Amino acid sequence: MNHPNKPRFYGRRLAAISLFAVCILFPPLAHASDSDPSEPVDTLYLEEVRVIGTRIQVPDHLQPVWIQNIDSRLLRKLPYESAAYHLSGNTFSMVRDYGEGNMSLVSQRGFSPVHTRIVWEEMPLNHPMLGMFDLSLVPAGLLDGISSSSGNPAAMSGSGGIGGMLSLRTRTHPERFFLTQSVGSYGFTQTGLGASLRKGSFDGGIRTFRQSGDFDFPYNDPDPVRQETIARDNNRRESTHVLAHGSYRRNDWHFRSLLWLDDTANDLPGSVFFPSPARQDDRSARILLQSGYDGWDRTWLTATAGWYSYELTYEDAFTDPTDASTVRVYMMQPAIRHVWSRQHESHIAAQLAVQSVDANTYPEKKQQKGLSVRWNHAWQAVHTLVLYPSVEWERHSRFDDALNPALGLTFHPATRYVMLRAMAGRNTNNPTYNDLYWQPFGNPDLTPETVYTYEAGATLTIGADGGDRNSIRNTSRTTTRNNTRNTSGNSGSGAQEQIQSGRSESALTAGVTLFRHDFENGIRWIAGEDGMFAPENVEKLRSQGVEFSIRAVRPLGLFRLDVHYMLTRTDASVRQERFPGDGSVGRQMVYVPGLVHKGVLQVDFRSRLWSRLTVRNIGERFTTMDHSSPLDPLPAFTRMEIDSGWELHLRSATLRGSIGIRNLTDKSYELISGYPVAPRHYRASLTMSLR
Repeated sequence: MNHPNKPRFYGRRLAAISLFAVCILFPPLAHASDSDPSEPVDTLYLEEVRVIGTRIQVPDHLQPVWIQNIDSRLLRKLPYESAAYHLSGNTFSMVRDYGEGNMSLVSQRGFSPVHTRIVWEEMPLNHPMLGMFDLSLVPAGLLDGISSSSGNPAAMSGSGGIGGMLSLRTRTHPERFFLTQSVGSYGFTQTGLGASLRKGSFDGGIRTFRQSGDFDFPYNDPDPVRQETIARDNNRRESTHVLAHGSYRRNDWHFRSLLWLDDTANDLPGSVFFPSPARQDDRSARILLQSGYDGWDRTWLTATAGWYSYELTYEDAFTDPTDASTVRVYMMQPAIRHVWSRQHESHIAAQLAVQSVDANTYPEKKQQKGLSVRWNHAWQAVHTLVLYPSVEWERHSRFDDALNPALGLTFHPATRYVMLRAMAGRNTNNPTYNDLYWQPFGNPDLTPETVYTYEAGATLTIGADGGDRNSIRNTSRTTTRNNTRNTSGNSGSGAQEQIQSGRSESALTAGVTLFRHDFENGIRWIAGEDGMFAPENVEKLRSQGVEFSIRAVRPLGLFRLDVHYMLTRTDASVRQERFPGDGSVGRQMVYVPGLVHKGVLQVDFRSRLWSRLTVRNIGERFTTMDHSSPLDPLPAFTRMEIDSGWELHLRSATLRGSIGIRNLTDKSYELISGYPVAPRHYRASLTMSLR
């Protein structure tokens, strides 16, 4: 579906905004020369704001919840991929892939993508109308790190993440300049350009990515009579992203500003069973301003202000009306962190958020306000036991006050390499704007969903830094500065950081988690007596299972071997009838595979050549709640991808090349019914950078 006369956001408008971003974000350049020229560049540091886990400044492998990190090193190796691709192969997250050129939604522990909370630094990314965020829109090269944690309670990371939480991070790019060009099958092209600067007390950078592709891949016609191979028409996507940031430190004060602009035009083919060609345009702008003070020995102050604008238009080829909406979000969050002693540390934060939605599918402009106060604490009761009590109080302009407590603990038995962990907590998720207001079927009487989470597990960490069990030891100002100097976006630590950083030492990390979520008051669109669907608070379900991960790195002469295996077993089902004769009780939830295996094998040769094999085995999935469809269940499948690359260093310049083959075995399957995946295809990139 082509719109040649439709105004676009590219070209001069985007260039002008990029220039404006540089001028706004980089004013400290004028003052950079005032700093001490003898100060080494690497002494520029900022207090890293933890947005995942307990918010207490302890390494990830010592947190009471399992945290998985994807660092900037891997993201730069595969610049032609999206954030969703990296999550699908490197974390427990289940990515619901609708096919090449289409959306990818992330779910965790058997819950809907609406129940995965996604943040960029401190800013929520979930769309208030839809409740979810499409991570296929985010190029991997735009980010410096991704963290994933299943089952994070509201008291630790904020309400909404009933299934879990994802954190996207932006740090200073380690390269002074980079230019990358990627190409691939089905007309895929991507150009990336970035520059960064460190001068005295100033640190900043800007990067932009432009991507396009037709994605008209062939697939087998579902009609058993025709049995033809046809092209996936009306599947074109174009997108542009600009991300700029600037940091400035003056004495004990530090300031940081970030700007993220993106514009995407996506032609949507719809299901192959019921083609419904459409076009969707997404335009958004996000601004974050952060400041902090660390002039005291045991106390750190931070403040964050953010603004978010999202414009979305959706036009169906078969209907005249165009759905159009504009979302505005404003937020402010002051926080204080204080280390009371070697045994006690606290983090207190308050957040005020104002959301407004102006949509032509609502009778009028809608606005909601929310205030939350969160207290997190770490208490080292004895040398081997740390308790993490937390609580969040939330007041909302539309719903009743909510109190979400949580308690986590970590315990080291006789050996310092093994840690036992447990966590219990409560979380809530507010109805989306579409659930409340969408005309004519929205239900303004809906109330927030609630989940009670219980999990316990064990972690094995062996490495140069992996055995430190005294998790509240680093309390001095000097140590904190050293720990927050990391600019690569890798928030891992111990053996996990060692594995991701590319060091040559041997390291091993393994973990197992048993979990259970009791979900109440869930919102489900069900048919009324008139046959029309409307949302109701009728769902009560339980999700329980096990997550297991083991990862090891081993140097073998000139080679470095990195092996990672993950297993997820999930039983998620409705526990009581939502209406008389409900046949879904006790049956596996829609598109929740009971068993998932993932594996990664990477071999490096002298840090110059590398090859990476990724394997995913996804179990059977059901397309209906009562498993009554003739398509149920969709068969299990195994998908393999392989990437290889090289690096060449020439003085201060580096050349990197990589090539990847997707769907290596040329499998024909559908992760989501009616949305086939592309057959075997390739991606390749060439990057030039200056250190």
